[in-house]
Order: sequence, then structure tokens, then C-alpha cells
Amino acid sequence: MATNFVLPKRALERIKVGQAFAEYDLIRNEPELFVSTPAALAALDQSSQKCFFVGRRGAGKTAITYELLRRTQDSISIVPQIFDLLQLPLAHDEFRDTRQRPFKSLTHTFERALLDECIRHLLATGRVKERALPPTITKERNLIEDCDFDQRILNLTQEIFDAYSKSQDKLWLRQINRSKEISAELNALGEKSGLRVTLLIDRLDESWDGSESAIICLMALMHATVKLCASTPAVRPYIFIRENIYDRIRSIDNEFARLETAVVFLDWSEQKLVELVERRLVRPFPAKPKLGGEAWSCFFEESAERSSRAAVMALCQHRPRDVLMLTSYAIEAAINGGHQMMMLEDVQAASRRYSTSRLKDLGDEFAENYPNISVLLELFYGLGTEYSLIGIEDFIAKLLVNDKIKKHCASWFFDYTTAPRLVELLYGIGFLGLRRAGKTFFKEPGKDSNAKLPIDQATHFVIHPTYQPALNLRNILIQAVSEDTPLKNEGILEDLPDNYRFDQYKDELKTVLEDLKTLPLGHAGAQAFEEVVGKVVRLCFFRSLTNVQPKCRTVDGSQIRDWIASNRASGGFWDIVRGKYGATQVVFECKNYENLSADDFHQVQYYFSETFGRFGLIFFRGSEIKDSYLRHIANVVNKNQAGLILPLTQRDLEVFLRQAINGVFKESHIQDKFDFLIRSIS
Repeated sequence: MATNFVLPKRALERIKVGQAFAEYDLIRNEPELFVSTPAALAALDQSSQKCFFVGRRGAGKTAITYELLRRTQDSISIVPQIFDLLQLPLAHDEFRDTRQRPFKSLTHTFERALLDECIRHLLATGRVKERALPPTITKERNLIEDCDFDQRILNLTQEIFDAYSKSQDKLWLRQINRSKEISAELNALGEKSGLRVTLLIDRLDESWDGSESAIICLMALMHATVKLCASTPAVRPYIFIRENIYDRIRSIDNEFARLETAVVFLDWSEQKLVELVERRLVRPFPAKPKLGGEAWSCFFEESAERSSRAAVMALCQHRPRDVLMLTSYAIEAAINGGHQMMMLEDVQAASRRYSTSRLKDLGDEFAENYPNISVLLELFYGLGTEYSLIGIEDFIAKLLVNDKIKKHCASWFFDYTTAPRLVELLYGIGFLGLRRAGKTFFKEPGKDSNAKLPIDQATHFVIHPTYQPALNLRNILIQAVSEDTPLKNEGILEDLPDNYRFDQYKDELKTVLEDLKTLPLGHAGAQAFEEVVGKVVRLCFFRSLTNVQPKCRTVDGSQIRDWIASNRASGGFWDIVRGKYGATQVVFECKNYENLSADDFHQVQYYFSETFGRFGLIFFRGSEIKDSYLRHIANVVNKNQAGLILPLTQRDLEVFLRQAINGVFKESHIQDKFDFLIRSIS
């Protein structure tokens, strides 16, 4: 599209595209960057019955939650940590039938916990006064005020299954009916005052371990959500779900028809993706070109023969995160090349860096379901972009005898050792596409990844262009893979700490996790706990934190080590911490006991300075963040803006280690802990 708009000199240097991850993005504070999609409109429509928002990682789920929090008065953000905490009291098979009492019991537990969360919000904000509470809700006060969402689930599950297992039918019915009574009273309060509480349940994978137990619990939460939407106008619960997790539920739920009518898929058109980029490109300039193509043409080389827009869209899988990431890399390439706008060569230069990042992100995204799947993907290195059916079969034969696959992917790989099964898996995650009659198609958002694909001898399988540069693939058709062809991942830069080999790294993580679980509390295990914390920092945060060193001090004749790490992050959570608190160095205090005192927080504060920074963490062996801790932290924050101290529990340490073992490398868990702390002390 031709344009007469002229960019100012060095315009590209003024642009901040923002973070590709919504948790850290500009959109948190600049709503004008939000792009309205069909999914966003459905979420904002108060008359809609849609309550499940499904999309792949980076499809914009979290961005919608920020928009809803801004635009709806009574909105609550819930990030459940329950899915790997809740131990189901019965065998998994007993929960398979959603019409039987075990599953109904679990569903009512989630329903009641959600209702209590609404009431907790209304009381905390003064929207409902204590004296106006009806009788059933009044009886529920302790559960509402003394427990957070996860603790409430644990308590209610124990209560209802105690009654079920002891055949105390009257008590079981009383528990079941309690949620109905609370719902009726909440509806009555809503009719009087016009209240409507929106529950935004997001980032489910923060405590997601991919287990059958986690799937059952999420399925119960989804059924509870549909029931509340239908029966309780005063409550509007939304669940934001990753597509691969949703597909697993679709495959096992015998009453899935109850859920699928309430689903919205986060599908982005090319037009909306262009608008997403344009809004960010024009943001710094007082005079702006028009959105809808003109702005794109101002910043990107665009012609009938060579289209940068076509190049960007061909690489990106219609996801906003991908488009922003590639655009950011292209801007850097253009600046380095001395270009006034992004040329096609800049997009091409950015594609390899983008491809490597996306390949790692793909393995990360699906690691909960297929631990260490990146090991398999990287073995395509140096082969071809396209495969025949026989070529895939030969590739599988080589995987079967690959030591790395047998050691790190055995928990799932041997269920996918036929060509159709492996192709369906790789197609479902967006890695492979199918070519038939000269046309290539990849999985579309919302399409069932469990559906049988039309595979026959004439079908070819194409690796998505996103991943081809990172894998250094040749543009050829692999008809067969001979026995003499070695599978290798040379050229793939494995993301590992210094001096670690892959197997050694995984074994070390497992050892540290086992040590953490068996350490004695108190003085006897103090030194070993310090060692564990130091290893967690080195093994789990090595992408951002370097030069991890002990800082020794003596207390009561005992030598105590705190860990200090240099913050070299170029993006994400640790970059935000450095920018906000000047944290060029980060201190980690180690407390091998369950309860913290004021002195523990003071010790961290002693490290704070202008040169060191004003951010520190306390790792301790407890299981909860008490109100007294929040008061101590608030005192630190409010005292001459001294800084921030983030307490993390033993469970948080276990989450970091388990994610690394499964090949998951993301910062959203620690970001959630940070966000919770900021909200709690504000």
C-alpha cells in the first residue's frame, strides 16, 4: 500500500514493540495497544454464555484477562496452584464417569470454592457489608476469609470425600446442597444491587504436571464453571486454557457436549495481526500513519514482487506472540544494518534467531504433556523439509534405538512409534503439516488434534517454515532414511548451564529435587539446604542470572551462606526487576525452617544499596505466605522505598526443579508470586 507519510530520522530506534509475553508486556499499562478480536468481544459480551477461551501459548489469553480487569468493575484474577497439590482420594478410574458421585463431588467442591471467592472479593472491597450477609454465607465465613482458593479446594475435597468414603449420605448431600444454597443467596444479593463478579482463571499450567489427576481436576473445574454460568447470574467465571490441554479433556470427557458449546477459540486473522504490530510501531510518534496497512508500509519494505508482510505471516503461526517477536528481531536487524525501515533482508536475517527461539518455545510449551519433547524435535537437524510416509517410518526406527530418546522421552514416546501416531502428535503441536495434491496445510486453531488425519502413501509431511532455519534443513524430500544416516542435533545450541552435558544436567536436577524433599529441618539440614538453593539458582535461572557466588557470614558460631547472582537478563521477569529495583545483583537468603521472623527480612534488606540493587529473595521450608510476612515486606517497601523482598516456599523450589526436569523454561511462576506479593502489599 502506497503512503505519503514520511518517518522521522532514526524512527526505528524510538520504537518499543514490547514483550512477546503478556505477563511483562506494555499492554498491562497501555490499553490503547489492545486489539479487539472475536474472542475478546465474546469475553466482554455480558449476555454471552461463552466461558472457555482456548488457544495455544502466545495466542493472547492473558492479554484478554488484563482488558477484562480494566473494563469490568468486579473482576478477580485467579491463578490456581491446585493441580499438582490435590491428591485425589480415589483411583482415577472412579472419576471417569462425570455422572457418578466421585466426579460430582469434585465438581461441587470447585463450584463452592468459586462462589466463596466471589463473596471474599465483595467483602474485601466493601461491595457487600457483613451485616447484609444471608445465613448460609454467614456460616461459610471462616472458609471464605481464612483460606485462599487453593486452600479452600483442599479443605472442601477432604470434607466431601470423608463423607463419601464413610457412606455418610446425609452429610454428603448436605455438602452438595451447600453450593446450591450459597448460589441462591448470591443471586439474591446480585438482584438487589446489580452485582456481577467475573472470575478470570488463567495460567493453569503454572502448577501443571500433565498428570491424569491434573486433567480430572481441570475437567471438574470446567463442569463447575458451566454450571455456574447457567445457574448463577451474579457470577461469571472464565477459564483460559491452552489448546493441547483442552484437547486432552475433549478426548476423555464422556459429557463433553456440556462444555463445547461454551468454547471460544483465540483465532487471529492476518488483518488483526497487522493491526497489532501497527499499533506498537506508531505508538511513539505524535503524527501517525493510518492503521490497516498504511502504517505497515511505512515501517516495512513492501512491494508486489517482494512482500515483507507475506514473509512475516508465512513464518508466524497466526499468533500475536510470534509476530511481535519476529518484528522485534527485524527492527534490531534494520538498525544494525543502518536501514531507515525494515527491509526484506532484515526479516530474513531475523528469521534464524526467531526460528531458534520458537523451536525452544515449542518444546517448552508441550513439555508438560510430552516431557523433553525438544530432544525428539532437534533430531530432525540437518535432514529435509519434507518427508514421505516411508521416510517418517525410517525416522521412527532410528528413534527407537536412540539412547537419548529412551532415557528422556520414554514416559510417552513408545505410545507414538507408528507413523500415523507420531505424525498426529507433531501435526497437533504445529511442527508438521500435510501436503496432498500439491497443497500444504497445518493445524488450524480450534481444530481437534485428536482427529484422524488423512494419511496415505501419497501424503507428504512438511516441517513448518518457522522451525526450518533453526534445524538447518535442506529443501528436499526425504523418501527414506538409511541405516547409515546418523541422527544428530549439531548446530542446535542446547540451553544448559556452563560445563553441563544434557544427561548430567537432568540427573543433577533429579538429585537436587530428591535431596530437597528429604532434608531435615533446622540446624541439622541448614548447610545442605543452602547447597540446594545455590544449585536451584545455577540450574534453573542460568539464562538470566550468572556468576552465582556465596556470601558467608557467621551467626552464633555457625557459618551461613547467602547466594548472590549477577542479573544479566535481556528480557522477562529478571529484566523487569533490574529496571524497577536497580537489581544488578540479586541476593537469595536460605532459611531451613518453616516460619520466618522480622530478622529474616531485615537480613535481606542489609544487602540493598544503590550499586547492588534493592531486590532480594528468601527461600524457606514453609508452605504459606503469612500476613505477618506481608507486613514486614510492606515496611521495607514503604521505608524510603528501600526495595522488595520476595519470599518463596519449598513448593516453589520444587516447581522450578520439576519444570527444568521436564524441559520447561519459563518465568511465569516466579512472576505470579511477584504479582501476588505486589497486590497483597499495595
